[in-house]
Amino acid sequence: MARRPTNAGVTLIELVVVLAIIGMTLVVMAPAVKSAFGVNKRQAAQRMAATIRYAYDESVVRNAPMRIAYDLDNRRWWIEAADGPVRIFRNRNEREAFDEFMEEKKESDAKVAEQSELNRSGMPSMQEIMTNVLGEEMAAQQQESGGGMGMLGGLFGGGGFGAAQRGGEYQVNEFHPLGEEEEELAPQTLPGDMHFYAVWTPQYEDPVKPLTDDERESMQAELPEEQKWTVVYTHIFPGGYMEDTIVYLGDEDSDDLVSIVIEPLTGRVTIVKDEVDPPDLRERDQDR
Repeated sequence: MARRPTNAGVTLIELVVVLAIIGMTLVVMAPAVKSAFGVNKRQAAQRMAATIRYAYDESVVRNAPMRIAYDLDNRRWWIEAADGPVRIFRNRNEREAFDEFMEEKKESDAKVAEQSELNRSGMPSMQEIMTNVLGEEMAAQQQESGGGMGMLGGLFGGGGFGAAQRGGEYQVNEFHPLGEEEEELAPQTLPGDMHFYAVWTPQYEDPVKPLTDDERESMQAELPEEQKWTVVYTHIFPGGYMEDTIVYLGDEDSDDLVSIVIEPLTGRVTIVKDEVDPPDLRERDQDR
């Protein structure tokens, strides 16, 4: 008796199922494959280098200072344009002194605004209260020394540089993101599991790193208006000067870093597949 031939082929449904399984496997494995071969790292570095070069060219075209903001904790970066005067610092000490000044100015301006509101409402000023409580002579001494309740210091100088600066008059380093006016310049996020390992500029003695997991958790517990994420800037000036910067990028699965190095005088951006040490600024100054 002759045997009937068996059907060794596959049906269309079986073929579709196999292809679907292969497709889902590739989708799941793609990020790991990219990370293993450093694709995400290379793409992130190239995209960021292109952004930096674009900002350098735009600063010259617009004839306006600009800066690149690196949000280390949220893995984002974007370009901003200056709204007024811009000041950067040669070293960490100058930056910290200016930060302290700006914090004092902020408090002083708030006191000026409070005093103006009191004047409009007809309420007695702090000086009047101090005069009533301490007497004219003691109140005058407190005013001159800036002591007492500290409410009057902002009325004379407003924390500004130089004499006779009024509260709120001196504004510096005011920027706005260009993404608000140009959609293609909207903030960008690092791809995959890429993150900022650190960013260095001359304003910091050591490279600045993102918050630790514990610090991040503590920060997220704060009110949104009180949260201070780690943001570092590269300033660019239309005369062709770009601030010394090294951006270090890494991923979760590798200790290898990519360094994006910005040369200050030429604006040249170089990608180095290694961790580059910050330059010795004192030695550089001596060579000039």
